[in-house]
Amino acid sequence: MDALVVWLTAADLPLLFVAAFTTLLATCEAGFHTGRSRARRRALTSSETSAVSTLTTAMLSLLAFTLGLTISFAQTRFETRRDDVVKEANAIGTAWLRAQLAADPAREPLAPVIADYARVRADYAATSDHEQEARLLARTNALQERIWQQTTIIAHAAPTVISAQLITAVNEMFDTALAQLFALESQVPVRLMLMAGSMLSIGALSMLSFGALGYQFGLSGVRQIVLTGLLLLMWSGSVVLIVDFSEPRHGELQANPLPLQWTVQGMKS
Repeated sequence: MDALVVWLTAADLPLLFVAAFTTLLATCEAGFHTGRSRARRRALTSSETSAVSTLTTAMLSLLAFTLGLTISFAQTRFETRRDDVVKEANAIGTAWLRAQLAADPAREPLAPVIADYARVRADYAATSDHEQEARLLARTNALQERIWQQTTIIAHAAPTVISAQLITAVNEMFDTALAQLFALESQVPVRLMLMAGSMLSIGALSMLSFGALGYQFGLSGVRQIVLTGLLLLMWSGSVVLIVDFSEPRHGELQANPLPLQWTVQGMKS
């Protein structure tokens, strides 16, 4: 299941859209032919047709609720990733400024190390390669250890208000890095997107709902080609939107690394 999710999120979004549309269309057609076969064997009464219509409406309503809930989850995670980039950029900039105030000419300057840390974090926010992401994360951990060692030396050598503020800024800088890492790893729960045991997810519920819709059309013998096609297009687009919101490293909707890049440029100037 995890491998399938990775493949779906790594696939091109147009290809995913076509796959979703084709699958739902095939399911709807299968339901239509099943309904036509059922109607040929015995014509349903008006009460039976009304019952099928009611159940189909209930299934589509549940599907719409599940889809809206999942989009909300995905959008919240996207907004969190975007906001965390801004928070981390501000935290790094504050730590860099306070490191200049607490500079000790007799020791290695702390501000250039924080500037190097900012460049690593900017590259980490912008990368889409998993191997490079691992290397940048290891570099982040090494720089954090180095920064903390130098901060500790400054605090012991000159326990002043400035050094205390420096410790606070460095701690916040490390905390925002952890928050950004968690936001990138936090995606829409897999159980909402695929079949898991006896639980219905968006994929399974979509197929069942559109199959029931086709079955209802088959019983009545009337096709709604244009409206059904538009509904399938809208639904497939919503599924692709969920995947795009949820995937932190691929797709069109990505957290913008510009705040961290601006911080690096400000340090250079």
